[in-house]
Amino acid sequence: MTNEPPAMNRRERLRAQTFREIEDTSFAIIDADGVHALTIAALARSMAMSAPAVYRYFASRDALIAHLVTSSYQQLVTAMREAVEGSRRAPRARVRLLVAAYRDWALRHRRRYGMLFAERAGDAPGEPAASTPLDQAMALLIDLLAAIQDTAPAGGKTGDRALDEQLRHWARAQERPDATPRAATAAIRIWTRIHGIVSLELTGIFDNRTIEVQRLIDLEIDDAITSLTTTAA
Repeated sequence: MTNEPPAMNRRERLRAQTFREIEDTSFAIIDADGVHALTIAALARSMAMSAPAVYRYFASRDALIAHLVTSSYQQLVTAMREAVEGSRRAPRARVRLLVAAYRDWALRHRRRYGMLFAERAGDAPGEPAASTPLDQAMALLIDLLAAIQDTAPAGGKTGDRALDEQLRHWARAQERPDATPRAATAAIRIWTRIHGIVSLELTGIFDNRTIEVQRLIDLEIDDAITSLTTTAA
């Protein structure tokens, strides 16, 4: 006896194929001109479909954008997970691999990255999901930082009781209830600072090449890890 799902009939296969084509064509429009260029009418024209036909798959443009946002998050997280899975390198080196995959995906998919972090307002439903696939990547980062802290314990608290409790609550939301406030702080520091550097890089602010972006990123990672493993005076 097998647990294989039942085979789709012809109508279901055609619907699944059209769904994938809608997603691929939508991303092509976004990659070329940005999320604001994606409308149901533009999508229908690109696919030689009628707009009412597209609405059979997505009730509105907002619904389509919400799906594409989730799909983009999944693509980003998959790239990050694949960068560290199976690696036998030390946790510190794997943090660098994780961050490198994040930056590489952003540089290869600039418009999609913009949709996730800059252009999302007004294009996705007003109530964001409680969690996103990106939380899975954050959990990976927390695990790596916790492993680093275990090799050089410096105490798990930040020294700010209110902030410690907030960080514990945040770590539980990432499904990492055993993470120390220091590990949570290091994860947030790395994430926010790398996001800031990458976002500036995508605007072209570093195009004059007088500053090496990778050196900036390495410095931020090292600083966060130092704060994690060094006991405050």
